[in-house]
Amino acid sequence: MSNPIGGREVEVGLAIEATPGTKRDPDITLKWATLGLQAVAEKAHLQSARGVRNQSSDSITRRKYGEGNLETVMNVENAPYLFALFMGTVSSEQIETTGKYTHTMTIQNENASMKTATVSIKEGGIVTEQYGNTVADSLNLEASDEYARLTIDLLGDFPASGSFTPSYTKETEFAYKDMAVQFGTDISTANAADATKLKSVTLNGNNNVQLDEAFLSGSNQPHKFIAGQLEITGSYSIHFKDEAELNKYKNNTKEAMIIKFTGADLGDDIDEEIKIKLARLVLTSPPKEYNIDGVVVLNQEFTVEFEATDKEMQVEIINENEGTNYAPTT
Repeated sequence: MSNPIGGREVEVGLAIEATPGTKRDPDITLKWATLGLQAVAEKAHLQSARGVRNQSSDSITRRKYGEGNLETVMNVENAPYLFALFMGTVSSEQIETTGKYTHTMTIQNENASMKTATVSIKEGGIVTEQYGNTVADSLNLEASDEYARLTIDLLGDFPASGSFTPSYTKETEFAYKDMAVQFGTDISTANAADATKLKSVTLNGNNNVQLDEAFLSGSNQPHKFIAGQLEITGSYSIHFKDEAELNKYKNNTKEAMIIKFTGADLGDDIDEEIKIKLARLVLTSPPKEYNIDGVVVLNQEFTVEFEATDKEMQVEIINENEGTNYAPTT
């Protein structure tokens, strides 16, 4: 009898695909905290009378696909892959003559096509499954008083067998202490503002992928995933000290917000960095929270609106990777 596989023996690799559905071996091995990606085989039962009481006399596999989530602690190596997959558009530029690069991710708004990835899951020494044509349905960032975590919800093809050799690198794992948040009337003003002291930040992006629309005749696997309406929401918590923050909600004051994480020194006066720019926040819920044994806190929930100049959301990441893996070409 074989031994069971421990959860910590499972390894996950990811590669952005140049052509949707054309699988690639992993470019990065992810240190995961939560993993739920698995094969889904939906069944349809034939319910016709044949002289017995059992309601089902036959069955078929109606649809086959991959679905689930992946959670990691954010760093400048894994974040570009996850943000690129969710947002859809990537450009990379070398910083002067150094070996450092700035990678800018923006929302793909021109059409409903999506960036895809191959996700490989190695379950101990038993089996490796590869999920091709995998898209990001949603992405969530949480930063409170420990590590900053990125969770991505995935949809993809039904897995096929494969293999890969895991390879890990030691990175600066970003935490709450590495975060600074700035507000302003627009992105430029926010970028020049002092950081605001917050208790926590969450950011939730949803592509609302049209799963049903991906299934076409001739196969019970998805053909092409289509993005639906984009939703970007989130929240931040702050101590109630004066009316300025409260009045933002009361008066429907619309502001830009920059969430910045700063990591290790890369040399040449350049640091690792992840900068998330949200162009126009609208505060949506009554914020005050009273705590008889603590302090009064404002929990500001927000929706991000489209803004013609600064767009709705941009992510800039500085690392030492040229970036060809974030937007590979055939």
